[in-house]
Amino acid sequence: MYYYLATLVVLSYVLMQSIETISFGSRVASRLCNKAALGTTLQNSIFIGSRLFLVPMLLSLAYLIESGIRIQTYLTMVIASTVLSFFLSLVVLSRLDFFQKIFQKIFFFYSESTIPIAILKTFKSKRRKDIDLVDYIYEPNIHNLIWKKVLVSSLAYIFLSTGFFLAFMLAIIFPEYRLTLGQLSTVFHGIGAVLLAFYIDPMLSRSIDDTADNEVWRCNVYSVFIGRVLSYLFSTVILLFLGFLYT
Repeated sequence: MYYYLATLVVLSYVLMQSIETISFGSRVASRLCNKAALGTTLQNSIFIGSRLFLVPMLLSLAYLIESGIRIQTYLTMVIASTVLSFFLSLVVLSRLDFFQKIFQKIFFFYSESTIPIAILKTFKSKRRKDIDLVDYIYEPNIHNLIWKKVLVSSLAYIFLSTGFFLAFMLAIIFPEYRLTLGQLSTVFHGIGAVLLAFYIDPMLSRSIDDTADNEVWRCNVYSVFIGRVLSYLFSTVILLFLGFLYT
Protein backbone atom coordinates (compact mmCIF):
# COMPACT_ATOMS: atom_id res chain seq x y z
CA MET A 1 0.00 0.00 0.00
CA TYR A 2 2.83 2.38 0.93
CA TYR A 3 4.56 1.70 -2.37
CA TYR A 4 1.48 2.48 -4.48
CA LEU A 5 0.66 5.65 -2.59
CA ALA A 6 4.26 6.87 -2.73
CA THR A 7 4.30 6.22 -6.49
CA LEU A 8 1.03 8.14 -6.83
CA VAL A 9 2.53 11.09 -4.97
CA VAL A 10 5.59 11.17 -7.24
CA LEU A 11 3.58 10.83 -10.45
CA SER A 12 1.02 13.45 -9.42
CA TYR A 13 3.72 15.92 -8.44
CA VAL A 14 5.86 15.42 -11.55
CA LEU A 15 2.85 15.65 -13.88
CA MET A 16 1.62 18.81 -12.17
CA GLN A 17 5.02 20.50 -12.30
CA SER A 18 5.65 19.43 -15.89
CA ILE A 19 2.32 20.81 -17.08
CA GLU A 20 2.98 24.10 -15.30
CA THR A 21 6.45 24.33 -16.83
CA ILE A 22 5.18 23.60 -20.34
CA SER A 23 2.48 26.27 -19.92
CA PHE A 24 5.31 28.81 -19.83
CA GLY A 25 5.48 28.39 -23.58
CA SER A 26 2.13 30.16 -23.78
CA ARG A 27 3.74 33.44 -22.74
CA VAL A 28 6.46 33.09 -25.38
CA ALA A 29 3.92 32.23 -28.08
CA SER A 30 1.74 35.17 -27.05
CA ARG A 31 4.61 37.61 -27.66
CA LEU A 32 5.49 36.10 -31.03
CA CYS A 33 1.82 36.09 -32.16
CA ASN A 34 0.87 39.43 -30.57
CA LYS A 35 -1.74 37.74 -28.35
CA ALA A 36 -0.47 38.77 -24.93
CA ALA A 37 -3.82 38.68 -23.13
CA LEU A 38 -4.78 35.28 -24.56
CA GLY A 39 -1.36 33.86 -23.71
CA THR A 40 -1.63 34.97 -20.09
CA THR A 41 -5.18 33.64 -19.79
CA LEU A 42 -4.22 30.28 -21.27
CA GLN A 43 -1.23 29.91 -18.95
CA ASN A 44 -3.39 30.71 -15.91
CA SER A 45 -6.07 28.26 -17.07
CA ILE A 46 -3.53 25.47 -17.48
CA PHE A 47 -1.93 26.34 -14.14
CA ILE A 48 -5.29 26.06 -12.37
CA GLY A 49 -6.10 22.86 -14.24
CA SER A 50 -2.82 21.29 -13.13
CA ARG A 51 -3.95 21.77 -9.52
CA LEU A 52 -6.25 18.79 -9.99
CA PHE A 53 -3.22 16.60 -9.36
CA LEU A 54 -3.01 18.09 -5.86
CA VAL A 55 -6.09 16.10 -4.84
CA PRO A 56 -4.59 12.59 -5.08
CA MET A 57 -1.17 13.85 -4.03
CA LEU A 58 -2.22 15.59 -0.81
CA LEU A 59 -4.66 12.84 0.18
CA SER A 60 -1.94 10.22 -0.31
CA LEU A 61 0.59 12.30 1.63
CA ALA A 62 -1.85 12.78 4.51
CA TYR A 63 -2.57 9.05 4.68
CA LEU A 64 1.12 8.14 4.58
CA ILE A 65 1.92 10.53 7.42
CA GLU A 66 -0.99 9.35 9.57
CA SER A 67 0.14 5.77 8.95
CA GLY A 68 3.56 6.56 10.39
CA ILE A 69 5.77 6.79 7.32
CA ARG A 70 9.47 6.93 8.23
CA ILE A 71 11.33 10.16 7.50
CA GLN A 72 13.88 8.30 5.33
CA THR A 73 11.13 6.86 3.14
CA TYR A 74 9.45 10.24 2.91
CA LEU A 75 12.68 11.95 1.85
CA THR A 76 13.31 9.32 -0.82
CA MET A 77 9.84 9.97 -2.23
CA VAL A 78 10.22 13.76 -2.15
CA ILE A 79 13.71 13.80 -3.64
CA ALA A 80 12.58 11.51 -6.46
CA SER A 81 9.80 14.01 -7.18
CA THR A 82 12.01 17.11 -7.24
CA VAL A 83 14.85 15.48 -9.18
CA LEU A 84 12.51 14.14 -11.88
CA SER A 85 10.86 17.56 -12.13
CA PHE A 86 14.28 19.18 -12.48
CA PHE A 87 15.27 17.03 -15.44
CA LEU A 88 11.89 17.40 -17.14
CA SER A 89 12.07 21.18 -16.74
CA LEU A 90 15.49 21.08 -18.44
CA VAL A 91 13.89 19.21 -21.34
CA VAL A 92 11.20 21.88 -21.65
CA LEU A 93 13.82 24.63 -21.52
CA SER A 94 15.89 23.00 -24.26
CA ARG A 95 12.78 22.47 -26.44
CA LEU A 96 11.00 25.72 -25.65
CA ASP A 97 10.53 26.53 -29.34
CA PHE A 98 8.72 23.21 -29.84
CA PHE A 99 6.35 23.80 -26.92
CA GLN A 100 5.61 27.42 -27.76
CA LYS A 101 4.58 26.34 -31.27
CA ILE A 102 2.03 24.01 -29.70
CA PHE A 103 0.48 27.06 -28.05
CA GLN A 104 0.51 28.94 -31.33
CA LYS A 105 -1.65 26.13 -32.74
CA ILE A 106 -3.95 26.37 -29.72
CA PHE A 107 -4.33 30.10 -30.39
CA PHE A 108 -5.31 29.29 -33.97
CA PHE A 109 -7.97 26.73 -33.04
CA TYR A 110 -9.26 28.89 -30.18
CA SER A 111 -10.54 31.40 -32.74
CA GLU A 112 -13.27 28.90 -33.63
CA SER A 113 -13.86 27.04 -30.35
CA THR A 114 -13.26 27.02 -26.58
CA ILE A 115 -9.87 26.49 -24.93
CA PRO A 116 -10.47 22.77 -24.05
CA ILE A 117 -11.66 22.05 -27.61
CA ALA A 118 -8.73 24.02 -29.05
CA ILE A 119 -6.29 21.91 -27.01
CA LEU A 120 -7.93 18.69 -28.20
CA LYS A 121 -7.84 19.83 -31.82
CA THR A 122 -4.17 20.74 -31.49
CA PHE A 123 -3.20 17.21 -30.47
CA LYS A 124 -5.67 15.36 -32.70
CA SER A 125 -5.28 17.28 -35.95
CA LYS A 126 -2.63 16.56 -38.52
CA ARG A 127 -0.05 19.13 -39.55
CA ARG A 128 -1.85 22.01 -41.25
CA LYS A 129 -0.17 24.20 -43.83
CA ASP A 130 -2.54 27.10 -43.19
CA ILE A 131 -1.10 27.68 -39.71
CA ASP A 132 1.89 30.03 -39.92
CA LEU A 133 4.13 29.24 -36.97
CA VAL A 134 6.71 31.76 -35.76
CA ASP A 135 10.06 30.40 -34.61
CA TYR A 136 11.46 31.35 -31.23
CA ILE A 137 15.04 32.16 -32.18
CA TYR A 138 17.15 32.72 -29.11
CA GLU A 139 20.51 31.43 -27.97
CA PRO A 140 20.58 31.87 -24.20
CA ASN A 141 23.80 32.03 -22.24
CA ILE A 142 24.79 32.92 -18.73
CA HIS A 143 25.47 36.53 -19.68
CA ASN A 144 21.80 37.00 -20.56
CA LEU A 145 20.67 36.10 -17.06
CA ILE A 146 19.29 38.81 -14.78
CA TRP A 147 20.36 37.37 -11.46
CA LYS A 148 17.94 39.35 -9.30
CA LYS A 149 15.04 37.89 -11.28
CA VAL A 150 16.57 34.41 -11.21
CA LEU A 151 16.81 34.50 -7.42
CA VAL A 152 13.32 35.92 -6.86
CA SER A 153 11.88 33.37 -9.29
CA SER A 154 13.71 30.53 -7.50
CA LEU A 155 12.41 31.70 -4.13
CA ALA A 156 8.83 31.99 -5.39
CA TYR A 157 8.82 28.55 -6.99
CA ILE A 158 10.47 26.91 -3.98
CA PHE A 159 7.48 27.99 -1.91
CA LEU A 160 4.96 27.22 -4.65
CA SER A 161 6.23 23.82 -5.72
CA THR A 162 7.67 22.26 -2.56
CA GLY A 163 6.21 24.19 0.36
CA PHE A 164 3.72 21.41 1.08
CA PHE A 165 6.53 18.82 1.08
CA LEU A 166 8.33 20.85 3.75
CA ALA A 167 5.15 21.28 5.80
CA PHE A 168 4.38 17.56 5.77
CA MET A 169 7.96 16.70 6.62
CA LEU A 170 7.70 18.88 9.73
CA ALA A 171 4.47 17.03 10.55
CA ILE A 172 6.45 13.76 10.50
CA ILE A 173 9.22 15.17 12.70
CA PHE A 174 6.76 16.65 15.22
CA PRO A 175 3.77 14.25 15.05
CA GLU A 176 2.07 15.76 18.11
CA TYR A 177 1.55 18.98 16.10
CA ARG A 178 0.98 17.41 12.70
CA LEU A 179 -2.44 18.99 12.14
CA THR A 180 -1.07 22.46 12.81
CA LEU A 181 2.11 21.93 10.81
CA GLY A 182 0.16 20.49 7.89
CA GLN A 183 -1.57 23.85 7.51
CA LEU A 184 1.81 25.48 6.87
CA SER A 185 1.54 24.22 3.30
CA THR A 186 -1.03 27.00 2.71
CA VAL A 187 1.32 29.56 4.23
CA PHE A 188 4.29 28.47 2.11
CA HIS A 189 2.16 28.39 -1.04
CA GLY A 190 0.80 31.85 -0.22
CA ILE A 191 4.28 33.37 0.01
CA GLY A 192 5.18 32.00 -3.42
CA ALA A 193 1.86 33.14 -4.88
CA VAL A 194 2.41 36.70 -3.62
CA LEU A 195 5.90 36.87 -5.16
CA LEU A 196 4.53 35.50 -8.42
CA ALA A 197 1.51 37.81 -8.52
CA PHE A 198 3.17 41.07 -7.44
CA TYR A 199 6.63 40.82 -8.99
CA ILE A 200 7.31 38.04 -11.50
CA ASP A 201 4.07 38.01 -13.48
CA PRO A 202 3.71 41.81 -13.81
CA MET A 203 7.37 42.11 -14.82
CA LEU A 204 6.95 39.48 -17.52
CA SER A 205 3.71 40.99 -18.75
CA ARG A 206 5.22 44.47 -19.02
CA SER A 207 8.19 43.27 -21.06
CA ILE A 208 6.03 41.03 -23.26
CA ASP A 209 3.56 43.87 -23.89
CA ASP A 210 6.41 46.10 -25.05
CA THR A 211 6.07 46.08 -28.85
CA ALA A 212 9.63 47.30 -29.38
CA ASP A 213 11.84 44.74 -31.08
CA ASN A 214 14.32 44.10 -28.28
CA GLU A 215 15.80 41.25 -26.27
CA VAL A 216 14.51 42.38 -22.86
CA TRP A 217 11.48 40.09 -22.84
CA ARG A 218 13.59 37.11 -23.89
CA CYS A 219 16.07 37.78 -21.08
CA ASN A 220 13.20 38.02 -18.60
CA VAL A 221 11.62 34.77 -19.80
CA TYR A 222 14.99 33.03 -19.67
CA SER A 223 15.79 34.35 -16.18
CA VAL A 224 12.42 33.36 -14.70
CA PHE A 225 12.57 29.94 -16.35
CA ILE A 226 16.09 29.27 -15.06
CA GLY A 227 14.90 30.35 -11.62
CA ARG A 228 12.16 27.74 -11.75
CA VAL A 229 14.61 25.04 -12.85
CA LEU A 230 17.00 25.91 -10.02
CA SER A 231 14.17 25.91 -7.48
CA TYR A 232 13.95 22.11 -7.74
CA LEU A 233 17.65 21.78 -6.92
CA PHE A 234 17.45 24.25 -4.03
CA SER A 235 14.39 22.45 -2.66
CA THR A 236 16.20 19.12 -2.78
CA VAL A 237 19.16 20.54 -0.88
CA ILE A 238 16.92 22.14 1.76
CA LEU A 239 14.94 18.96 2.33
CA LEU A 240 18.11 16.86 2.49
CA PHE A 241 19.65 19.23 5.04
CA LEU A 242 16.55 19.21 7.26
CA GLY A 243 16.28 15.45 6.94
CA PHE A 244 19.92 15.08 7.96
CA LEU A 245 19.32 17.18 11.06
CA TYR A 246 16.38 15.11 12.25
CA THR A 247 17.45 11.58 11.35
